Amino acid sequence: MNNKNFYIESLGCLANQVDTERVKKFFRLNGWGETKNIQAANIIVLMTCGFTKVSEDYNIKRLIELKSVKSDNSQIIVGGCLPSINKEKIKDIFNGVVFSPRTLGRLDSVIDASQSIENVSPVKPDENISSAKVIRISTGCMSNCSFCAIPFANGRTKSRTITQILNDCSTAIDEGYSDIKFVSEDVGAYGLDIGITVVDLVRAYLKSGIGANLYMDYFHPNWFYRYKNELLEVFAFDNIIKNICIPVQSGSDRILSLMKREYTISQTDEILGDLNKTYPDIKISTDFIVGFPSETEEDFSMTIDFLHKHTFSHIQIFTYEGRPRIQAEQIDPKVPDDVKEERRMRLFKEYVKHLINRNGVNNVDELTQWLGTQNNLPVNFNLVLQ
Repeated sequence: MNNKNFYIESLGCLANQVDTERVKKFFRLNGWGETKNIQAANIIVLMTCGFTKVSEDYNIKRLIELKSVKSDNSQIIVGGCLPSINKEKIKDIFNGVVFSPRTLGRLDSVIDASQSIENVSPVKPDENISSAKVIRISTGCMSNCSFCAIPFANGRTKSRTITQILNDCSTAIDEGYSDIKFVSEDVGAYGLDIGITVVDLVRAYLKSGIGANLYMDYFHPNWFYRYKNELLEVFAFDNIIKNICIPVQSGSDRILSLMKREYTISQTDEILGDLNKTYPDIKISTDFIVGFPSETEEDFSMTIDFLHKHTFSHIQIFTYEGRPRIQAEQIDPKVPDDVKEERRMRLFKEYVKHLINRNGVNNVDELTQWLGTQNNLPVNFNLVLQ
């Protein structure tokens, strides 16, 4: 190729975006230029997501669009999680090169690289925190959640060394960043494959004197419960930002067991209670899944009760979606789609009402004004007024 230009899109999560930035750097190190013009690109890279059926459908649609508008002599490469989660669907419309977060090394042979992608650090700026550098500390997870297809793409946890991570942190400081965010599919499982823990990493970070504010994203309750005392201790340091996502998924122990989440609601109550007692200003967000197979009205009511028991700065509500090869698809009965959607909206309304009561909002004008300040609500909050 005379003009070596690449075009790349990321359609996935923050970890996917980190991988996208890594791929960009890889191409540049090997003498390629990035273009925003699809038809001017020799190689088009689509970084996909297969976490939900909605994201899968959108990614497939985008792949079809790219095929239709690319030039005749350009090559499409599909990365991210979707090729490993639903390779059959990808094969129906695409027979080119694919790679996952675990097989980035395939790109070396695609362009006959002199600089391997393995030598490119997985970091990127975080557009949501202008002063932050996002650093991937590991890939994969140690959990076996029955509803999740991501392990098919990322496998078991594969951790980077503390030295590698701290080197990236130091580089970020040299580049002028004052905030750092550690990301992974399973931050709490960091190090288990190499005989250390995420607490060891955080303590090494604090001891290093790097000094930047540290954000830690998405802590599975199982790991937070296991390391609770140590994590409460390190959270006392001023540069550990008290802002964390602990995805609970359900308020029903029966559903959590079917989900294979490896913790109980009483353990989660303990985690959240201790965090809020020790750090009253902490911001805790969470995720819920409604309509998991066999979820009854009683199970769902337990989720509402759990929501009212605790204070969350933000929640995400997902309706259960069947994904290829996941264990939950073997569980019956399935919850009808209309019931799943009704529960999703009901849980969201209960969340907003809980926030309103907590903030002492009393009348419609005051309610409308207060809602207008809440930019972290997941869907149209005006529905609460209906």
